[in-house]
Amino acid sequence: MPKATKRKKEKKADFQKTKLKLGKGKQAANNATDVSFKAKTIALPQQSINADKSGKLVNSRNLTVADLALQLRHYSPNVRRDAVGGIREILTLHPSLMLSAAASLIPELSRCIGDDDAVVRKQLHSLLAWMLPQIPSQLLSPYHNTLLLFTTSALSHIYPEVRLDAVRVLDACLDILPHTATSGWENAVFKMASAISTTATSTATPNNAAGPSIASHQPHGERIMNCFLSLLGITQRSSAAASITSTDLVPGTKLLILRSLRTFLSHALPSNSGGDSADAEDQSCPTWFFRSAFTSSAEFEYFQRLLGRNARSQQSRYIAISRHSKSTVRPSTEASYSDWASADSSAASLMDLDNTPGKSLNSADLLSSLEAVSATNAIGTRHGKHSQSAALSLFALLDPVLLASFLDTAPSAFQPDLDFSQQMRGQNVGLSTPSQLVFEILSLTLALWRGSSSPSAQSRSSLANLLGHVSVYFPFSHHTGSSGLSAKAKSLVVQMDLAYAELVALLALSHGKTQKVKSKFNIETQIESVSSFIAELLSVPVTERGTVSLGSVGASPANTLDPDTFRALLPTLWFLLGSEHDTLLDSLLATYHAHATQHRVKPVLFEFLARAYLLSKLRAQTPFAAEESDRLIESLLSTLPRSLWEAASSSNGHAFAGVQLEFLHFLLLLPSPPAVLAYEKLGPFYWIRHPTKKVSGPGPFNRLPRALRKLAIDNTSLLQGRDEKLDKTMSAARQHVQTSA
Repeated sequence: MPKATKRKKEKKADFQKTKLKLGKGKQAANNATDVSFKAKTIALPQQSINADKSGKLVNSRNLTVADLALQLRHYSPNVRRDAVGGIREILTLHPSLMLSAAASLIPELSRCIGDDDAVVRKQLHSLLAWMLPQIPSQLLSPYHNTLLLFTTSALSHIYPEVRLDAVRVLDACLDILPHTATSGWENAVFKMASAISTTATSTATPNNAAGPSIASHQPHGERIMNCFLSLLGITQRSSAAASITSTDLVPGTKLLILRSLRTFLSHALPSNSGGDSADAEDQSCPTWFFRSAFTSSAEFEYFQRLLGRNARSQQSRYIAISRHSKSTVRPSTEASYSDWASADSSAASLMDLDNTPGKSLNSADLLSSLEAVSATNAIGTRHGKHSQSAALSLFALLDPVLLASFLDTAPSAFQPDLDFSQQMRGQNVGLSTPSQLVFEILSLTLALWRGSSSPSAQSRSSLANLLGHVSVYFPFSHHTGSSGLSAKAKSLVVQMDLAYAELVALLALSHGKTQKVKSKFNIETQIESVSSFIAELLSVPVTERGTVSLGSVGASPANTLDPDTFRALLPTLWFLLGSEHDTLLDSLLATYHAHATQHRVKPVLFEFLARAYLLSKLRAQTPFAAEESDRLIESLLSTLPRSLWEAASSSNGHAFAGVQLEFLHFLLLLPSPPAVLAYEKLGPFYWIRHPTKKVSGPGPFNRLPRALRKLAIDNTSLLQGRDEKLDKTMSAARQHVQTSA
């Protein structure tokens, strides 16, 4: 019995709760582990307040660049925010770190492009947009791949907010490394177009050529273009599905994506740059739209170099060489066009006498130089045609997106009752988001179509369909209450009008006489509408600041057409010259003579008219009859001595003077130079004689830069014997140059 009772008590003990005694606290479990420790000191890496940083460059929080770079990987978003702000602060306090610390900062900052925190991404975009332009390209080039790879990774992020912030970072990168970011973009367009066509014509699963197996070998431009197509909802399913997906994007998001895509294409497409770009100081005339007048690329390239600003010394030196190589033949009758074209190319590549004094060339050097020039020209031609074909393929992919976006935003963009909310926000307001989106749609379409020589029937039909919807609102300046818009907003409205006018001209040029557009868009009617709009522009007088006043925009005389916008008008003018050149030529000449020489629009218009005349002297198609060409050259030469004098007298007009000297040089080399030029009026340009003070000195030609001054002296040999007084002044000018050299 006692043993059985003992066993029962032991079993009950396992399930009985221990009674706690008052004031003793909770007892520890039998299997508890003691985790307490004792130490005399605690080591906190990177946070020692006793560290001596007196000899290091730190920010206001006593952190170095290495400390801030390490905090960019911290798990807390607040720490990462402070780290990005601290980097901006320390670089501002110590600008020398911009060069020395770039190697450690750029890789760490690139990792934060796809950060999950919105504030970190916003601060990072501001930092990169401020920091990257200040780093030399040689120092930044090793990190191009790192920047673009993390950017494309963020562009394909699962969260849409991260993708949109990555688009902003991409815009900052495009300004710094445009060539690296755009190389290979055509591959993505061709692969997507091929995949969509395969899906539309076959039920089999298409082979994704841009799959992950070769993703590591894709150029950056191909990756970025794939990201753009994905952002706009263009997938391999079909182009129709793209328009449905794109409607899910809000107008502000579509505006950001389309604007970034247009910036990307402005760096990628050669037709948008191609040597025609001009800054604020060099307002030259674009030449790409003259390409349709030539049957040969070589002839068109020679035409581009005729009034070029980069080959004056080489061209003048070659003319001197060829002139002395012929015995006693008159310079104006010895050269033919075929000789000039080949000679100019060889002079630019092989006979650079200015840069190779005292050097000799053997036959092997000449042969290698010729092979290099031929290979370079061939590669450039193939690349240009490849890009033009890719541009039209991209337009076919984007057409559903652009059309759907325009139909969604146009009613709200051009609703007269809204008047851009100027009643609520006052004067000098900007364009609304829908209006800016319409501007980006037209600008993007124009960028893809500009310079395309042979668009397909499907592309022409798609453009006609888009323009048919856009034509309802043209001119846009008549459908917007722009009286309260800022000057920049008014300029955007004008650019929309000019973009539509140029698209109509490009569509008309791409159709043959026997071809018809299967669309409700009437080209003839729209050409008349564009012609009346252009005539209204040219009929407005010139303002004092050198710009053309645009009274048609919102019926406000304060609106102006700046030189850049006038350059955008030239392709449309060139097309209209082929259909209505009688009245338009008179308007252009009247506009040219209404400008003063100091006005910034006059050099652009002079070069445009001069190049239009040059077509009649080359192997090219010209819109003018013989009588009209004579009237054009007579009008230009009637004021050439005076405008040449005024342009050479001012440093701002030296580029204009150079174009006039090149044009005069070409005319004097013709077998029959024009007789309408008043040669005696060119005398004061070379030498001045005061009638009362009996003082003489060099004319304005002596104020020109060295290359232009040499060109002016070269022209004296071609002007010799045309006027007795002119010969005396030119002789005095040549003696002055020889004595002052």
